[in-house]
Amino acid sequence: MRKLWYLLFLISFVSLEAQAPDTSLSAQELLARLDREMDYGKGLVKGTYVLIRRNGTSETWRINRFFNGEDALLLFDRKGRGLESKLLTKDEGENVFFFNVLSAKLFRKTDDEKYESLMGTGFFYVDLSGYSYQANYNPLVNGDLEIGGEMYYRVSLKPILPYFYKKLVLLVGKKDLKPYRVDFHDRDGILFKTLNLKYGPVKIKDATGKVEDVQKASRLEMLDLNTGSITVWEIQEVDKTVNPDASLFNVDNLSR
Repeated sequence: MRKLWYLLFLISFVSLEAQAPDTSLSAQELLARLDREMDYGKGLVKGTYVLIRRNGTSETWRINRFFNGEDALLLFDRKGRGLESKLLTKDEGENVFFFNVLSAKLFRKTDDEKYESLMGTGFFYVDLSGYSYQANYNPLVNGDLEIGGEMYYRVSLKPILPYFYKKLVLLVGKKDLKPYRVDFHDRDGILFKTLNLKYGPVKIKDATGKVEDVQKASRLEMLDLNTGSITVWEIQEVDKTVNPDASLFNVDNLSR
């Protein structure tokens, strides 16, 4: 009888263990989820890029992002003005180039220059460079945080090579293990901007041409605490049938 009871106990324990959510994810695994949500794969990503100032005025660009796995080219154009600027990031964000179409000037952004505002918005060049958070930050789970009745893992991120960001703090939902917020602290350790990730359906066409709506981080909202502005990058479509030609990512072709 004791053996039977013990066997039943083991079966029920294994069953409960199988049903319980994984609450033992490491800091690195939690950080990997941020990289995963920010990655839309090779092809073309279409969306809008909107700067909303504190005084209520706004500017809107259409944004097309071509990606080949290592390099990305972002094109910004406005209604009535056409193409205004190009952002080229190579080698997973290691090299960053910005071309101002209106002035026909090319700028190479190195080291601290990558931490400058892109066109006066809340995103810095490095934020849109496509660089890997896992490869550039050391994560450490620093307890839990409750916001509005929801519980989050609080993950501190220390840069491997410190430039302007002294520390980032990532919030990952304990229920669904999705990243929801990233807080940015400057070199003095002061919180100066916050990125909120909002989830919704994104129309994705895979390499075979099949189209489906996929729940992804479709709206990235960067709040600049210094200026009071909000910059929103809303991702609407992803086309993986697009195979960008290598010439798109040639620095010499940015002026063409």
